Amino acid sequence: MSEHEAWSTVRVALKQGARDDYALERLDGLAGLLANRDDIGGVETRDPASIAEGPDFVAVERPELVIYTTPVNRGAVVRATEELAQAIALEVVLDAHDHSGDDWRDAWKRHYRSLYFRSGPTADARRLMIRPSWIPREADDPSCELILDPGRAFGTGLHESTSLCLQALVEIAAREPAAQIPRRVLDLGCGSGILGLASLKIWPEIERLTLADHDPEAVATARENAEANALADRAGLEFRELSLSAQAAAIGPAELVFANIRPKVLIPAAPTIVAALAPGGTVLLSGILDEEGDEVLAAYAELELLARVSEEGWCALVMRRPDDGPETAV
Repeated sequence: MSEHEAWSTVRVALKQGARDDYALERLDGLAGLLANRDDIGGVETRDPASIAEGPDFVAVERPELVIYTTPVNRGAVVRATEELAQAIALEVVLDAHDHSGDDWRDAWKRHYRSLYFRSGPTADARRLMIRPSWIPREADDPSCELILDPGRAFGTGLHESTSLCLQALVEIAAREPAAQIPRRVLDLGCGSGILGLASLKIWPEIERLTLADHDPEAVATARENAEANALADRAGLEFRELSLSAQAAAIGPAELVFANIRPKVLIPAAPTIVAALAPGGTVLLSGILDEEGDEVLAAYAELELLARVSEEGWCALVMRRPDDGPETAV
């Protein structure tokens, strides 16, 4: 078997009998850590709702990962997976196999699809599509689209925390009059840049969009995704590597702020995020499990709750800073 015809998979399953409410969350985290490696071609998440064609697809009863790599890198990937799983206290069972045939190189792509978001059932509803580059457009697809492939940073639209934000975004866009289009948008913990870039697709009138993340790989990925959508040279688009502890408020204020980050960051960073929000501005907080929602709300008590939406155990909070709230000077 020549090298160009060979491909390997490493299946990562939760250990049988493991009962940990946060195991699935850590499995998602493991997928994100692995996707950053240069010796991995893709990380596929399978769950009981996964639908795919082909005789090699196996339905699963619990979520698991399938890692795609090469035979020469398989050993290193197995060791790295074991070490990362142990570091986040995740009990897993690994099963590695080599395969022949070039079709395996793109096998993971079939589990991705175009995603559609719309503000309502009417024909003139605000519509947005997130499309992987290898899936061609259909005749009736929305003209407002963002091309985004899975890569080194979190954010393809498939995870509930991201899809909740995208749905809220199209609803905000449909509700706000033209005079209320945000001039400045800030995406904190931008990951792939999906939320900020989607807002730019919806509102080309945005004057400044800042995509910020503490991870330089995420910032680089966001820049690549901007280039893939012919947005990288757009005036007013900037990429920043920063930590929320380094006063993200310094790059505000913004009329629209995204923060799709876990509560362990959202809660202590609440003063900074609120300070980055312009008076009358809207913030979308996500990355929150349903049972964590009240605690996050309490940390942002000075903001007005506009909506609390849930999907598959995750929730997002849409909140507004009052016009006459504290520190309203811009």
